[in-house]
Amino acid sequence: MATYQKRGKTWQYSISRTKQGLPRLTKGGFSTKSDAQAEAMDIESKLKKGFIVDPIKQEISEYFKDWMELYKKNAIDEMTYKGYEQTLKYLKTYMPNVLISEITASSYQRALNKFAETHAKASTKGFHTRVRASIQPLIEEGRLQKDFTTRAVVKGNGNDKAEQDKFVNFDEYKQLVDYFRNRLNPNYSSPTMLFIISITGMRASEAFGLVWDDINFDNNVIKCRRTWNYRNKVGGFKKPKTDAGIRDIVIDDESMELLKYFREQQKKLFESLGIKPIHDFVCYHPYRKIITLSALQNTLEHALKKLKISTPLTVHGLRHTHASVLLYHGVDIMTVSKRLGHASVAITQQTYIHIIKELENKDKDKIIELLMEL
Repeated sequence: MATYQKRGKTWQYSISRTKQGLPRLTKGGFSTKSDAQAEAMDIESKLKKGFIVDPIKQEISEYFKDWMELYKKNAIDEMTYKGYEQTLKYLKTYMPNVLISEITASSYQRALNKFAETHAKASTKGFHTRVRASIQPLIEEGRLQKDFTTRAVVKGNGNDKAEQDKFVNFDEYKQLVDYFRNRLNPNYSSPTMLFIISITGMRASEAFGLVWDDINFDNNVIKCRRTWNYRNKVGGFKKPKTDAGIRDIVIDDESMELLKYFREQQKKLFESLGIKPIHDFVCYHPYRKIITLSALQNTLEHALKKLKISTPLTVHGLRHTHASVLLYHGVDIMTVSKRLGHASVAITQQTYIHIIKELENKDKDKIIELLMEL
């Protein structure tokens, strides 16, 4: 049972742990007795359940390193893991020699604010998300009494890419789709890949890894089953990040007929040149073989310039545009989420929150108009 004592202007509690064969657990610094009682009662409850509640005498950076190697190494792809390695470096810089038991909500917020001074909000959010994920096992085991990340406010230095830079409007989107559609040629691979991304919302890695067996011409379906590691010179297939990445994407009859014709022309060209592409890739250059992402981006930028579209769209932005168009035209967010291969609808909502808010405002206007007719 806990005992309480006032020391100066603050209170402390002391909990006996004789039954566990451990020394008493004492902590002070509480402004009121009720605050000390609340934490002591929580600890006693956890002790009864067998939790370990001793202060963690380990630096946050050391703990994070152990955690990411235990839970993340070989469980996620190489590029994603690099993000955790970067977070480890940041912890050593912004929270050096800090014990986990010493971290409070305010001290963590100060470190987060310092980080945000030289980083965009998206980077700060990534750092915060990984730190928060890492301490969850400690909380579940009862080793960490309070989650110091819960009420953290994520800031940034204002250098985030503007939302309008990630998308183009519907008319511009149609122009781009037509531009790529009219340039499907087996002598080139970039326009074909950009056309596929623009009408499916596929990730670049998924489009790179697309083979002809993945296209079901009878049912107008493109199957996503794997990705291609285009960032590595050696390349190689990889599994999607999550099970949600394995999906079937429906496209229209006209687009499927164009892809069927493109396949026929590609087959004739490759046979005449004696080319046998590895894995029977859909997007395969007769001479350069598998193109680079930079070459793909260059083709997109050339198209933007030709069409006089000022938005500095990226290849990934083409995927965002596809999803945005679907949402603006009333396609259910669950359907869009599955089409994109998101692990959850929450990710889709977070990514396209500005569109969802705009649609909500339109719905409010509809509701008001309807009520006025009653």
